[in-house]
Amino acid sequence: FMAFLLWHFLLCIYGTVALGLVLAGQLKELKVIYILTAYYGIENSFCSLAPHVVQWLLGSYNTQILLMVFLAIVSLLLAGFFGYHANLCLTNTTTNETFKWEDYLSWQRKVNEAKASAAALKTSISGLSHERKPPESKWKAFFRRSRLEDVEVVKNNIYDKGFFHNFHEIIFPLSTRWSLSQMKSKSG
Repeated sequence: FMAFLLWHFLLCIYGTVALGLVLAGQLKELKVIYILTAYYGIENSFCSLAPHVVQWLLGSYNTQILLMVFLAIVSLLLAGFFGYHANLCLTNTTTNETFKWEDYLSWQRKVNEAKASAAALKTSISGLSHERKPPESKWKAFFRRSRLEDVEVVKNNIYDKGFFHNFHEIIFPLSTRWSLSQMKSKSG
């Protein structure tokens, strides 16, 4: 699947570049830049020529421009999808697990915030019962960091064995390894 995404991304990039080069060749062959500067008196600078060249391209080669834009957008989507799945592969996680991890991390944050809030409440209650401290300035209280911000949630994926081991497991799955096939033949 990863190879499918990668090759289709590369094909879309190739199509975009090839169409761009074909259109640039047409510009050169038909001497559009020369005609615009010599006959229409347009200044020979990118800023002056670009709107006229784009207008000519859209008028003459609108289908090719549309196809080029479509291929560029699809290649960006394929690159993003490939990146997402590469991240999943290299962290040894499935798409289903990512959503479950989000739920778990959200729940864990709420639990940790509740613990931190309870600890803060306990210290404030114990502070009231003991001797009185001088009141804290309003500026210090305003800029003081909340104890809830210090709460950190850790995701512990037992299947994530590191970048290189996960990559090796993708290229050479357990089911195709020699040692596993030997165990299957002995037991069966």
